[in-house]
Amino acid sequence: MPAGTLSTLGIGSKGALSYDIIDQLKEADTKSIIKPIENKIELNTRKQEKLDELTKLVSSLNTEVVAMSDPNIYRAKETSTAGDSVSVETTAKAKSGTYTLEVTSLATHDIKQSASGYAYDEALLGAGTMTLDIGSGDDAQSFTIDISSTDSIKDVVKKINENTDGKIEASLINVGGTDPWHIVLKSAETGASNNITVSGDFNFDQVGAVAKDSVFNFDGIDITRPGNKVDDLVDGMTFTLEKEGKTSITVKQDTTQLVDGMEKFVESYNKLVQDFSESTKFNKDENTAGLFQGNSAIRSAATMIKDALILTHSPSGKTMGAFGLELQRDGTINFNKSDFEAKLKEDPQSVEDFFRGTDGRNGAFNRLESTIFDIKTSSSGVLKSLAKNLDDDATRLQDQQKAAQKRLDDRYSIMARKFASYDSVIAKLNSQGDTLTAMIDAELAAKN
Repeated sequence: MPAGTLSTLGIGSKGALSYDIIDQLKEADTKSIIKPIENKIELNTRKQEKLDELTKLVSSLNTEVVAMSDPNIYRAKETSTAGDSVSVETTAKAKSGTYTLEVTSLATHDIKQSASGYAYDEALLGAGTMTLDIGSGDDAQSFTIDISSTDSIKDVVKKINENTDGKIEASLINVGGTDPWHIVLKSAETGASNNITVSGDFNFDQVGAVAKDSVFNFDGIDITRPGNKVDDLVDGMTFTLEKEGKTSITVKQDTTQLVDGMEKFVESYNKLVQDFSESTKFNKDENTAGLFQGNSAIRSAATMIKDALILTHSPSGKTMGAFGLELQRDGTINFNKSDFEAKLKEDPQSVEDFFRGTDGRNGAFNRLESTIFDIKTSSSGVLKSLAKNLDDDATRLQDQQKAAQKRLDDRYSIMARKFASYDSVIAKLNSQGDTLTAMIDAELAAKN
């Protein structure tokens, strides 16, 4: 076909065979062939986006479930003190109760000062040997410090710190007066076993405290410890002795985290139930349907999550209603905070047994965590399988759209060429007709 023929389509047929006609025909075919596929692709995209939302809700619920499966949240303790002779830290292992601790004396470091003072901190100490003994029994240690004639008192302090394995701390202090600079030795740790003995060519005097143990009375029992931080007296409790005096300590269950955690769990659970329900239901009044209306995978996931909770029984046969969780007609849960707190006060162990199980398994939250893994993460999980099916459908529909579009484009490309050919024939016929008409008109005119 001569070049330029397609660009002049319709001239020969005076518009009867034009691109407008082709475009109208192609538009009609696009609506009947391509548009339905595009609608399916759009629906598939919306379903994938909605499934992502639902999956995120499941993940959010799992976050709350994992948090509520932690044993420490059920055993958290709140500690208060009356008195300031001791501060207390507790863990979940601490037993609830009231304790009394009276500090008689605090543990102290051993401190010694050089008998001689020096005019300035670079003064020479003089050659000699210093032996430092610390500790007792199997823990006794001895350190020998060799001092040369060129060592200043600063150098001696450095040698002591570098050669006593961190057991003795040496420093220089300025006490004032004619010869103000003194070497001070201090045991790194407190306790009577950390007394420092100095022998050799240099003399040291005892100043300040002598190394001694702390002495205190705990619930009527006299106790000593080498330090002021005591973490081996009562399981789950650490005491820091601050000063002499008596302090009353009260340890009780701290339910704040547990109650707050339960509220977050119920909120997350209800959000999931409502969104899953909206995505699968049919509204008769508005004649509208959720994106997954009739989808068994979504319904199955929602049912599995609900059953994991409502079918759980405590060792004594109680269900979640006994712990302040009431199932509503729409599948959501009403959290009765006061009932839950009352149960915690009455029998905290039964609460842990129901939600965590007696051995950290088979409780409501353990069952939920396992169920969520099954539907979301496992290779055969309903949500994971649905996501794969939607992804496969998207690929198939895109391939189908491309193939249909190519067939349509090819069909109308051929049609355009045929129209051009017909248009050319019509143009020739029209031209011949016009010539014949002109000849007839000329002949008639000649006869007249």
